[in-house]
Amino acid sequence: MSESAHTAAAPNRPVHDRWWRAPLISTAVTLMLLPPAIVFRGLAEMTTDPCTSTDPCPAVPYLAAASSALIAAQIATVLQWPAAWLFRRARVAVSLAPVAALAVEMIAITSAGSAR
Repeated sequence: MSESAHTAAAPNRPVHDRWWRAPLISTAVTLMLLPPAIVFRGLAEMTTDPCTSTDPCPAVPYLAAASSALIAAQIATVLQWPAAWLFRRARVAVSLAPVAALAVEMIAITSAGSAR
């Protein structure tokens, strides 16, 4: 009788069941957004061509922030996989980091355009 009550309970799932879904979606979105982000970063650099060495360009800090955000997005894409495996509760938050870094990059690029 105790056996039937035990089998009627919900099945026990392993702790790491389906841990890969959030990083997989995040990686796919990041890999789709990364090439256009790199192109936009290059185009933003070309908009600062009229800045001369005697007249410093006010967009340079924004472009540096955009470059840093691109590098952070690439690093976060790689590091989200082990983090998603290790930190069960923070899995979605860790997987949002690469996409958030690309959003920061786009904001920095648009700010660089308005700083001129």
